[in-house]
Amino acid sequence: MSVVISPRRVYNALEALSYWRAGVQAQAATHLMPLLALLERGAGDPPGKQVSFSERPDEFDFWDKYFKIAVPPVSDKPYFNLVTLRLVEQGFPHSNAATIRKNTFALKWHAAQRVAGNAGDLWTLSEDYSSIFRDKVLRKSGKYRRIPVVDLAVILLREQEFPDSADVSTLVNQFKKTFPQREADYSLLFERVDEEASSVFSDSGIQRNYDEEILRAMLPDEVTASVIPTPHIEMWEPLPLDDPILAETQRLLAFGTSGIILEGIPGTGKSYYSRRLAASLVKDSLLDVFRVQFHPSYGYEDFIEGYRPDEESKSGFRVFPKTFVQACERAGEVSANSKLVVLLIGEINRGDPARVFGEALTYIEADYRGEPFVLPYSGARLSVPANLLIIGTMNPLDRSIARADAAFVRRFDHISIEPSAETARDLLLKHRSFSDDDTEQIVVWFDELQRMVPFGVGHAFFANLQGLEHLKMVWRYRMRPVIEVALDLRDGGRPDVDASFNALLGRLDRG
Repeated sequence: MSVVISPRRVYNALEALSYWRAGVQAQAATHLMPLLALLERGAGDPPGKQVSFSERPDEFDFWDKYFKIAVPPVSDKPYFNLVTLRLVEQGFPHSNAATIRKNTFALKWHAAQRVAGNAGDLWTLSEDYSSIFRDKVLRKSGKYRRIPVVDLAVILLREQEFPDSADVSTLVNQFKKTFPQREADYSLLFERVDEEASSVFSDSGIQRNYDEEILRAMLPDEVTASVIPTPHIEMWEPLPLDDPILAETQRLLAFGTSGIILEGIPGTGKSYYSRRLAASLVKDSLLDVFRVQFHPSYGYEDFIEGYRPDEESKSGFRVFPKTFVQACERAGEVSANSKLVVLLIGEINRGDPARVFGEALTYIEADYRGEPFVLPYSGARLSVPANLLIIGTMNPLDRSIARADAAFVRRFDHISIEPSAETARDLLLKHRSFSDDDTEQIVVWFDELQRMVPFGVGHAFFANLQGLEHLKMVWRYRMRPVIEVALDLRDGGRPDVDASFNALLGRLDRG
C-alpha cells in the first residue's frame, strides 16, 4: 500500500510559501526556481561541478515537470509560479526564468557561472552560492527567514507515491535526493518544521486533484483596470501584478475585509502604496477615489456631515455631506456594476476614531455593511456599501498622540510595510548616482541599520471562524499585527509568536 501527497496540503503549502515570500526579499524570491533547476541537474553536489543546462529543452522540461497545469483556465498561461501565486505564460521559461539565471544569478550575484560548450550551455554553482542566496533573498530587515522545505517539497513532489510508512522525514529526504546539495548549503537555505504524517499524506486511492488546489490558490489577474490619469494625484498608476502588497490586498478582498491599514515606520512608502493600490482597484480614479488626512483636531463634522454657512437658509447654515458620505453615495451608485470605490485615509491613527466616525464606526464593519442608520444632523438614512474599501496609513511608532483604541483597530486588516533593502537598492540604481559596488555597500549598511535602531489580544478575533484557513487569515492579517503593537516586540526580547502559531497549525491540520 502506498500514500500520496494530500491535495489539501498542496493548497496549504502554496499559502505558506506566499507567507514566506512576504518575510524575505519579495522580488528576489523568484530566483528560487532557477536555483532549483540547477540543483536538480546536480550542480550543487558539489558546487563547481559543470552540468549541462540549456534553455531548450532543459529549462522548459523543468517547468513542464513541476509547474505545468494540465488544463489551465487560460490557454496561453499553462504554468504557475509558486512564489508569486500567478499563472504565467507559455514562454515564461524563456522570457523570465532563463533571464533571471543569466542576468541576476550569474552576472550580478556571481552565484553561478555559464560556459558555452559544444553540447550546449554548461553551468556551475559558485562555492558560496548558498551564502549569496541567503544574503540576497532570505535576509530582510536584518533577519533571515529560510525556505520552508516541507511546503516546497509538497508542491514539487506532489505527483510521486511514497511508502505507507512515509512521514515528513521521508518527504524531506526525497527532496534532498531530487535536489542534491551539500548539507551545509541545505542548512543555510531551508528550514524543516515537523508535522504529523496524516496532515501531509493521503491514501493513494484518493482523487489527486492537485491542479484544482493549485488554481484555487492562484491570485487573479483582473485588477489591472484602465485608469483615467488624474493630474492632481501623483503616482497614480497601477502596481505590477507580482507586487506582494497588491497580492495581499487581493487576498483580503476575497476573504472579506472591512478595511485595510498599511502600517510602517516613516519612509517605507505607505502613502505611495495606498495611491497605487487604489489605482489598481478602481476604473476611474477621478470619480471612485476619495482622500482625507486625519489629525488630532479632525472631527465628525469634517468627515461625515457638518454645518456650513448658507445664505439661502433661514438660520444661515445648512448641513453638508462630507467625504465619508460622498464616498458611500458614490459606492451605492456603482454597486450594481461590481465596481469598487476606495476611501484613502492618511495618518488614520492621528484622529480620535469615536469623534471622527461616530456611529459609522460600527457600520464600516463587514457584518454591518448595507444596514441603514440615521445621521444625527440631517436626519438622513445612510448605509455603508460593501463595495466601499477603506485604505488607511498608520505609523505605529507615532507616540505624539493617543494610540487608536482596540475597537477601531480590530475593524481593519493590517498589512505591514517594512524597511526594504531591495527597494533601497532599486531606488539607488534608478538614478545611477553610485557604482554597483557602492550601491551594494549602501544597501548592506542600510540592512545592518535595521538591527541597530531600536506593541493583548482579545477573543473577538476568533468570532465566526470558518475553519483552519480562516484561522490562518485572522492570524496573519489581524492578530499578529495587534500582538506586535501590544507587546512592543521591537524593544528587548521578542517571543517567537510565529513558531507558536506554526506549532498550533501542526496540531490542528490533519486533513
